[in-house]
Amino acid sequence: MSFSQESVIASIPSHLRQFVVLQHYDEYTPQDHAVWRYVMRRNLSFLSKVAHPAYLSGLEKTGISLDYIPDIEDMNARLSKIGWKAVVVDGFVPPAAFMEFQAHKILVISAEIRNIKNILYTPAPDIIHEAAGHAPIIADETYAAYLQKIGEYGAKSVFSKLDYEIYEAIRQLSIIKEYPDASAEEVTAAEQELEQKVAANTVPSESAYLARLHWWTVEYGLIGKTDDFKIYGAGILSSVGESKACLDPSVKKLPLSVETAMVDYDITRMQPQLFVAASFEHLLEVLEEFADSMCFRKGGIESVKQVMASDNVGTVVLDSGLQISGVIDRIDEGSDKHVSFIKTRSETSLAYQDIELDGHGIAYHLDGFSSPLGAVKGLHTPLYLLADEDLARIGLISGEVSHLEFVSGFTVRGILSDTLRKDGKLILLSFTDCTVTDGDNNIIFQPEWGTFDMAVGSSIVSAFSGSADKEKFNVYPPKSEKKAIKVVYNDKQLKLFEIYKQIDDMRAGRIPTSTTELQRLHHALHTDHTDAWLVRLELIELASRHNATSLISELKKELYNIGNRDPETNELITTGLDLYSA
Repeated sequence: MSFSQESVIASIPSHLRQFVVLQHYDEYTPQDHAVWRYVMRRNLSFLSKVAHPAYLSGLEKTGISLDYIPDIEDMNARLSKIGWKAVVVDGFVPPAAFMEFQAHKILVISAEIRNIKNILYTPAPDIIHEAAGHAPIIADETYAAYLQKIGEYGAKSVFSKLDYEIYEAIRQLSIIKEYPDASAEEVTAAEQELEQKVAANTVPSESAYLARLHWWTVEYGLIGKTDDFKIYGAGILSSVGESKACLDPSVKKLPLSVETAMVDYDITRMQPQLFVAASFEHLLEVLEEFADSMCFRKGGIESVKQVMASDNVGTVVLDSGLQISGVIDRIDEGSDKHVSFIKTRSETSLAYQDIELDGHGIAYHLDGFSSPLGAVKGLHTPLYLLADEDLARIGLISGEVSHLEFVSGFTVRGILSDTLRKDGKLILLSFTDCTVTDGDNNIIFQPEWGTFDMAVGSSIVSAFSGSADKEKFNVYPPKSEKKAIKVVYNDKQLKLFEIYKQIDDMRAGRIPTSTTELQRLHHALHTDHTDAWLVRLELIELASRHNATSLISELKKELYNIGNRDPETNELITTGLDLYSA
């Protein structure tokens, strides 16, 4: 089996491929790998005491090295053993698409890695968060089932246009904050844009509520008891700052429940409260309780109204199994509180079990689709359950004029030209020379418009955002034009990266190491890179292996001087000295 990036990309649904990019491993700088090493060492030093055991055992199972940024092809070779795979993306992808990746057991891994200025925390997706945070924990079978299931439900959740605008604002803010040369004015403008979008979202969508549950579990979840817990959320596992802050008593620890989905979050700040699941099985229980309230499970006219209010492509599923995917333009409610008529505008697709019906794609239903629904007068059995001989008894005979009158008052009169069944159920009737009227004798369809395809179904059992057959009817928005800003390195930075590389080559034994060579590297740092703290830590580690005590002493003095100029850097250095001097 090939685990090349091209092979893996070819194996995923085509409508998701637009969000995938190739990992160009050689574009990671030696400093990027050093950032990875620092964060992983610091995290593991701390997380070994507070992380869920499944995380620690899962690092090796999922191909996560402590010393180098993971290669996506190596990760896929290991993930395949637990039934998952990974793809690389450029930053955020639309929430519904992100959830669908999970539903297909595909981890989405950002191509980017945080810059050294954001070494402890970044609001942008990065490979530390997604590879080192998300991947290891899926080695636990129950947790992996939860991750897949919440992805499946998230892909069907009803979202709004404002949800997408908020996603774009979050993406832009994360890009600006991660760009090392962004101005304060640019950051403020991006923050204000996000605040305005969030403030306008006074009625959160179903998708927004599920995203909150995802946030408080997959990203920021704790497991155990409120006073005795372990960390499993990727956002905490991949952030030194968050993993320590979460232990502070000032951060409230609340029992996880379905009401957790009502609690909003702020992606740009430390979390003021966290939720504790009793077990991974508890996660699934809470998710199923939430899913019972979702439109795709409830069905009925209220669910259809939510999909219609989203003003996006949505799908309704009839009790016959027929799926109608399009932007719902009109629904009528019958006296029995069921939908009696449905109309879509623009491109519409008809499907069954998520597979588009032959001849009923968006090219055929280019301008929309409409049909009466519900009970037929005089019938005690739903129309979709009638056999061909039963249809003949009520006058539905191929090639002959037929007449159907619905309890709601809609009537269909025309020549029956075709019937379509799936699994024995009647799902579609087609008429030529057909006239359709409503209860007030308003004409809904007239003969000169062509063939009238009537949906067969008494009620709507499910409604969700998106299309049924996404391969044939891709409704995801195009890949965002907001991309991570490419950093252009100057000569001084490139020379620093070369020092990092030589240290790494010595560490790995690719080039000889001597005290003279170590002194040479130190001289270059002392002369041209007076504020470079991380490379000095790496040099201290190498010098410790060769008992270069005088060099270590000089490096530590320089680090103390660097730390004295900035409290945040001082904390990074102080902690790093414990890790790199061991």
